[in-house]
Amino acid sequence: MTAPAPAWRPELPGARPGGLDALYPDAAWDLPVNAALPAPRLADPPAERCNLGAYRDYYGPCILREFPVAGEIERLAVVDKAFPHSLYDVMLLVARDDVVRRSVGDTPDAVLAALLRAAAMFVEFLSDPAVVRGFGLEDGRLAIGWNHDPTVDRDNGQWWDKRLHLHLNCWPAAVRRAVAPLRLADIGDVTMRRSLVDPAAYLAHQVMADALRGGAVLPERCRLLGPDPRRDAAQGLPVGLKVRIPGWEFLTAPEGRELLRELHTTASGAYQALRRCFTGSDDAPGAWQRPRLLPADDVERGLDALAWLSPASRMLLADLRSVLRNVTPRQMRLLAARRDLANRCLTLGGLSYNLSLFTPQPVAANSPVLAARELYVVMQFKLVSYVGNSPALGGAAASVIDRMGGPVMTADDRQRRRAFQLAYADRLPAAPAGAAHGALAFARGHR
Repeated sequence: MTAPAPAWRPELPGARPGGLDALYPDAAWDLPVNAALPAPRLADPPAERCNLGAYRDYYGPCILREFPVAGEIERLAVVDKAFPHSLYDVMLLVARDDVVRRSVGDTPDAVLAALLRAAAMFVEFLSDPAVVRGFGLEDGRLAIGWNHDPTVDRDNGQWWDKRLHLHLNCWPAAVRRAVAPLRLADIGDVTMRRSLVDPAAYLAHQVMADALRGGAVLPERCRLLGPDPRRDAAQGLPVGLKVRIPGWEFLTAPEGRELLRELHTTASGAYQALRRCFTGSDDAPGAWQRPRLLPADDVERGLDALAWLSPASRMLLADLRSVLRNVTPRQMRLLAARRDLANRCLTLGGLSYNLSLFTPQPVAANSPVLAARELYVVMQFKLVSYVGNSPALGGAAASVIDRMGGPVMTADDRQRRRAFQLAYADRLPAAPAGAAHGALAFARGHR
């Protein structure tokens, strides 16, 4: 499936969006976005390649620490990423070679609990006044997230390693202020625009909200927010389905794991049902293959049979079918040879999403981010976007991190980065199963 050309050009007076661009709600064109959030980079980064083998062979000396999970084969590996999101970031990998854990849905409960405790301890780490002052992180922004994407051909949010892994990021204030946001409509590059805010982002939000209301039971004290680009722009919230949760302590409780699994399971079921409506097939496509679309009338009949879909979602999905096209073998060969075209035109190869934890509360020495009152689980769905997370930073509702054109890290940068990562990693071995709960209770006392 691919989108038709030509794409809409917002610089043409009186022009109306067509193709995939017609899927955006009108208000989405005014979303503030940042197309080049600078990230530091190595002067001599390794060649980009997918991990098709053992994790230790792939990450090598970038593995800073490994921790066993009691009763499980999996280990948690703390990794220094070769392509950073920020000077102050680190990765947590579910490390196992004989079985690859791809999502929260197929990860053992003890492993997921350990992973989320380690994530909560990153928040605790950034709530330590000595850490905030020592690394110059006052008024920084915290983000924790991970991607799920089975695509094996064109660029996607989980390109290098299909193992479940968390990105723990903190962006200093200076980085967030480096580039002023633009309106989404002012981004002339089609691929960049669609990667900042996927054309299906608000459609998928509406469909997922229908699916959750149609059969899922969210834990108590969780509140589902409906799609609203004006609210996202006004409040600086990231694009995507948002569930407000009661605080970081929820993340380390069984209810937190229940919510994450419910989101994944519901999204997987909805995606399977819609793929069947659109293609009549349940089979996942191979590399450089996509299933053929059913005629539009058949698709609409299939959508009508899904009782959980709202009339608004049925209409939006019918619009999606009208702008998708089958890919001929000749076109697919061209896309395989031209990744830039594939990123712009070829849909991803399955259910693709980023799931992140977002709070607008800044990192601060005198107000621990661990005690944040406003906290969301955000699910960004992707149809063609080549990025994983598009975070809300620096006044933007969506950003693309520039990991190729950012500043080269100096020796001092690399030393500070390593000191930050090791200081965080050193806290993990001493943390018993309930340590995060104690820290969170302490933070609540400082609200």
